Amino acid sequence: MRDDAVERLFSLFTSSDRAVAIAGDLAEEREERGWIWFWLHVASITFTLWRNAAMEAPLRVLALTLAGLVLLAAPAFGGVAAVFLVPQSIDSLMGWIALPIFWWGGALWTGASLVALAPRRGMAACALLAVVGEALLIGFAGPEVWRDPGNTDFVLFCTTGLIAAMPLLTGAAIARWRFTACAVLPQEPHR
Repeated sequence: MRDDAVERLFSLFTSSDRAVAIAGDLAEEREERGWIWFWLHVASITFTLWRNAAMEAPLRVLALTLAGLVLLAAPAFGGVAAVFLVPQSIDSLMGWIALPIFWWGGALWTGASLVALAPRRGMAACALLAVVGEALLIGFAGPEVWRDPGNTDFVLFCTTGLIAAMPLLTGAAIARWRFTACAVLPQEPHR
């Protein structure tokens, strides 16, 4: 029994042929070992494929991650400016709608841009950027949210930032699937 969702997930970090083979092996074992075993191994294999993609060219992935950080800076600044530059907009619905539009739109664009820059390493860089960004946001903002959970502005601000990882990864996944649908990933120069 084929599992197209798992194949697509694996194909984000490896070739389509390899993704089909790995997903097929897992699907065969699923009947014997059960669903919990299956999904634990899907998560484990996804992490391993991501780590391998990042470790094959660590400097390239690090450079792409830093480029992604730079690409995210403009929409992040634009979203903050849209909310806090005009003080009367802070408490308005329009001010809080502008922040996610800037951040999430910028994250979607950044993910797609990184994969367009480096089709083989862009998804690994986006995943690294998402994990590091989430960890930093939780590490720096988390204690403040726990200290003053009544500060709804700050809680909304942090929640918007936490959710920004989803459009980042979505943009990268869409671009990656678009490249693999063309059947040929362009070769990146080795550095």
